[in-house]
Amino acid sequence: MKLTEALLSEVSSKPKAVFMAGPAGAGKSTILSKLDLDSFTTINVDDTYEELLKTEFGKEIDFSKMTPDQLSQAGKFMAQARKATDNKLASAKEMFDDIIIDGTGAAPNPLLKKKKELEELGYDTFMFTLYVSPMTSLKRNNDRSRSLPSGAVLSSWAGIVKSVDQYAQEFGKNFVLIDNDPEEADKSFDPEAIKKAFPMPRGKDKTPEEIEKSRKKKAELNNQITSLLDKDRPVVDFDEAKKRLNQFLNQ
Repeated sequence: MKLTEALLSEVSSKPKAVFMAGPAGAGKSTILSKLDLDSFTTINVDDTYEELLKTEFGKEIDFSKMTPDQLSQAGKFMAQARKATDNKLASAKEMFDDIIIDGTGAAPNPLLKKKKELEELGYDTFMFTLYVSPMTSLKRNNDRSRSLPSGAVLSSWAGIVKSVDQYAQEFGKNFVLIDNDPEEADKSFDPEAIKKAFPMPRGKDKTPEEIEKSRKKKAELNNQITSLLDKDRPVVDFDEAKKRLNQFLNQ
């Protein structure tokens, strides 16, 4: 018998891994607090990243007001945070802890790679995904003590929403999507209005070629978001989502 199989045979059920995903301001922390998963080990790179940022820049962190050098330092902190988070996940897997992997889910390949690795170790996996409109994401991000540049927020929003179908296919019955927009949510998308309301931080001076490349990239992102807003999504309400999660936890 393999070591993994021997260790798993000593526990009454397989260890569980719950993936939490959603754009900035989707309300993942609030939803998590309602899921009764206190015994789970939470893996979230932002936890370590925020501690590093607060040590360097103080409690109020606004990327839009950072100098290029400060933005560079923040990037280095993210690399440190990722390494620390990878180590925490490795330790949790060694102990077959039940885990929550909390992130945006904007990049499907790394998330699905973790899913496969965990399942090969004997884990059962589940994905809990939240949706909010772009304006909700931007407004909630702007109200945070650590706010991200609007371009990063929109890029992340497009990444997770574009990946919903892929996640639903990969996780099957163990996938749920909640529309967590408030009733009064602004569901419009006006790039010019957003540019004025949520200015981007000033980076290093760009060449004309770099400026044109950036302009095209922004135009492509705006078109993608507009297209995604018109797409239907297989959403369920919170009670149904929690019911499915509990079924997963008890299997």
